[in-house]
Amino acid sequence: MNVLSATFESVNQLFWQHPWAQLIGIVALLIGASAFLQHDDHKLRRNLTLYTVLMGIQFVMLDLWSAAFTAWLSSLRTYISTRTRNLYVMSGFLMLVWAVTIPNVTEVVHVLPIIGTTLGTWAMFREQGLRMRMLMLIGSVCWFSHNFIVGSIGGAIIEGAFVIINSRTMLKLFRLQQAAQNSQ
Repeated sequence: MNVLSATFESVNQLFWQHPWAQLIGIVALLIGASAFLQHDDHKLRRNLTLYTVLMGIQFVMLDLWSAAFTAWLSSLRTYISTRTRNLYVMSGFLMLVWAVTIPNVTEVVHVLPIIGTTLGTWAMFREQGLRMRMLMLIGSVCWFSHNFIVGSIGGAIIEGAFVIINSRTMLKLFRLQQAAQNSQ
């Protein structure tokens, strides 16, 4: 019980250090969770666009500029990926992400959002279905690790939820795919 009490106290203190930032993270949690429940790739992208806008705002409020830029670029990237799958557009986003974020890396933890965003960019522009979701799952693990380490309560919860929800949806999609193949 002492571990649970100490954990709750730590989360409580962390929340009250930046309550507005944490509230934005919690709203993002709800929007982001709804994204990975979607079976339709377009609806997934739409909800992720709004989620990453909100996470960027939270990261600015926590003075985490590398993560904020990465989140906002992810938002723009996700939105544009609903319009085109062009390799040159994807490459432009990757170069932009790297150019904006790599100079802001001052600790190893700052590399995790860059890796997560790179994987997400490839997934959004070049993959679909299960392959897209697998790359996004690995990216979510990177973001979860980052958010946990830097103390983003909402961010850590949402990325943890993304891992769980996306894994569950991937399993459902895999079973549907197998059932369709078996019925042929």
